[in-house]
Amino acid sequence: MTAGRLGPPVTIVLEGLGRAGADEADVDGVEVVHAHGEGDDTIAAIAEANREVVVVTAERELAERVRAFDADVVGPSWLLEQLVD
Repeated sequence: MTAGRLGPPVTIVLEGLGRAGADEADVDGVEVVHAHGEGDDTIAAIAEANREVVVVTAERELAERVRAFDADVVGPSWLLEQLVD
């Protein structure tokens, strides 16, 4: 992984009004998924189905849920460090 890029695949989950920000799509290793219910439920389902994921969240409850599926959890500052050169 180099600064300014994340290694694919990358999945972005949008919920509520955020879904209007981008269509569901998979472009160049970045997949945009619209949560049809709670975004946390969608993220947990992705973590359960893909055991080697890294979930970026600051929410403790979500972090606990996905760790139960052996997912790694990092905070938003980690993501920012990956994207800022």
